[in-house]
Amino acid sequence: MKREVQWPENYQSAAMVSIMLDCEFIWLDMDPLYDTPKHRSMGEYGPKRGVDNILTALDDYHIKATFFVPGIAAEKYPDTVLKIAESGHEIALHGYAHENFAHLSPDEQREAIQKGINAIEKLTGKKPVGFRLPEGDCTPETFDIIKEFDFLYDSSLFDNDIPYFIENGKHKMTEIPMRWEMVDFTYLAWGGIFPAGACRVAVYDDVLDNWLRELNAFYDMGLCYVITWTPQTIGSPGRMFMVEKVLEQMTRKNIWVSTGEEIARYMLNQGKENKV
Repeated sequence: MKREVQWPENYQSAAMVSIMLDCEFIWLDMDPLYDTPKHRSMGEYGPKRGVDNILTALDDYHIKATFFVPGIAAEKYPDTVLKIAESGHEIALHGYAHENFAHLSPDEQREAIQKGINAIEKLTGKKPVGFRLPEGDCTPETFDIIKEFDFLYDSSLFDNDIPYFIENGKHKMTEIPMRWEMVDFTYLAWGGIFPAGACRVAVYDDVLDNWLRELNAFYDMGLCYVITWTPQTIGSPGRMFMVEKVLEQMTRKNIWVSTGEEIARYMLNQGKENKV
């Protein structure tokens, strides 16, 4: 099969490990009922415990990940975010307060992005070059607004299995698509009124099987595998075997495991004419 992208150094495929440090803010934006000490504690587990477990696993397999961080998380948990950055991982932007961009006016979206950039740059000394929308939706203007801030790449859409370019005549931005079936929160998060219908937490082995089947298929077809984990969800002791198994399989195969920034810069340097 002819590869759609020629990856560097004759790698068969690419992979990006993305971590969303949503903390309690994903719950607070979801419903006001979650603004209690008990419900906040679900998200607080991420920066308090889950991040350290994930950083240890990434270090064991010599993998650098991309952490999508809301600006408010950088403000509330500066030691955690600095630890991530000082470990050599990329810090990308995930909104300011994990807001649903579909509920914001264009000016409010700009304000959220700018506040998020300011918070991360103030803490780490580096402006984030990548962006991922919080889990809510967006408006028709959102991607033009994202491009106004000269982000190198976005990773929010679901319409492809390889990176491609979004252009508006002034700015070329790489899109690194993701998929819900490769997000841990989809299977494993539970919080009283979430998910709707009070579905139960999925069987761990079944979820891992899904992730490994996708990894093998993306590898065989030479695509870009994007796995997404949230420290509050996957970072507990009994679930870390899933992370370790995926990382182990990544390192056993001829996969270019890289950050979002590395993938985006490679695509731009290749000058591929994939557009939407």
